[in-house]
This record gives sequence, C-alpha cells and structure tokens, in this order.
Amino acid sequence: MKAVQRVPLGAAMALLGLIACAEEEAPRAALYPADFMSSWHEARDCRHSHEHELNHIRVFANDLAKVPYDTLSADQPYLPGATLVKVQYDDEDCTQLLGYTVLARQAVGYSPGTFDWRWQRLDAEERVLEDGPHLPRCLACHAVHCTPPSGAGFELTCADDSAPVRAP
Repeated sequence: MKAVQRVPLGAAMALLGLIACAEEEAPRAALYPADFMSSWHEARDCRHSHEHELNHIRVFANDLAKVPYDTLSADQPYLPGATLVKVQYDDEDCTQLLGYTVLARQAVGYSPGTFDWRWQRLDAEERVLEDGPHLPRCLACHAVHCTPPSGAGFELTCADDSAPVRAP
C-alpha cells in the first residue's frame, strides 16, 4: 500500500491562489505606446475644450491617423490602426494631467454602427476606466458635435473649431 503524502494547508492555499490568478483576466492596457507624446504628431496643441468637462486638451495622432484627422474627408479614410489620443489637463498651460481619451480604429466589422472605433478612457495614472466600442458618454457627444450636418467632423472625429471642414 502506498503512503499518502500530505500537503501542508498553506502550500495548498498558495497553489489554489496561483490557479485562480491564472484564470483571472489580464489587465487591459492603454491603446497607445508610452512615448506617444514624443513620437506621434501633435494634431492640436494645448487649448480649452468645449467638451470633456471644459478641460484643456492636446490631441495626438499616430501616422495612420494624421492625414485623415488633418483633412476630415472621405477622400482620406481612417484605416485600421489609426489612433487618436486626447490628453486632458486641469490648467491652461497643460501641465496638470487629468487623463486620456483614446479613439482607435479597429478592423472592419468590429463595430459597424460606430465606424469600427474602439474607445478608451484612462485616468492620469493610465489606468483604463472604460474600454470598448460603445462608451455612451463619448458616443453621445461625438455623434452630435462631430458628425455633419449638426457638427463638424468626419466618422465621429471632431474638427478643430478654426479648421475648415469638407463634407463627406
């Protein structure tokens, strides 16, 4: 007869904890690289925003988003991978960081009703607060303010108040 080997209770609990952690969902990561402020195009410099709790903002665009964001025209569509980051600040000098809002174009079919955009909202420490294709607060504002004929923009991206906008 084989001897039964007993496992100390502490070791058994630690093993169960490791199994449970392995099954947990991995934390969601920001949809932009850590160096985006130095490696991406600054599409809008520090300015007051009429949205986003009336904060001050800066907008950055990666290479795939730069031309479509600058032109806001169906002639220059956003391709999958195009990403915009709106950095929000509490002061007019854009030094007191509040958080980030991200708009990242996904593959065709990801969310047809929202032009296949994936939205993210992050706090100042870059913790993801919201993530997905249907963030109600983002969509409600962008559908009105960034979509002709009532707003100025293209495919839910907003035009600069001073920039000319061509209808799609």
